[in-house]
Amino acid sequence: MAKVVEKRSDGTTVVEVPPADAIELKVGEAVDVLPKLPGPAQDQPWPFGALAGKYPSVEIEDIKAARREALLGKAE
Repeated sequence: MAKVVEKRSDGTTVVEVPPADAIELKVGEAVDVLPKLPGPAQDQPWPFGALAGKYPSVEIEDIKAARREALLGKAE
């Protein structure tokens, strides 16, 4: 978990990262920062949390039907 150390007037944010998470990083290297998602989505790993609530859930019966269709050569 990173900790915000400083917020600069130009919008830049300085973040302190534990050594174990930053062992391979070099000074000046660009890194990706993942957004903190609202609600229950924040409990899911990226990118799954970002998709939370955007698509209907897939039920086991849907998977079985899709497999049957694929095995019978009916899939488009």
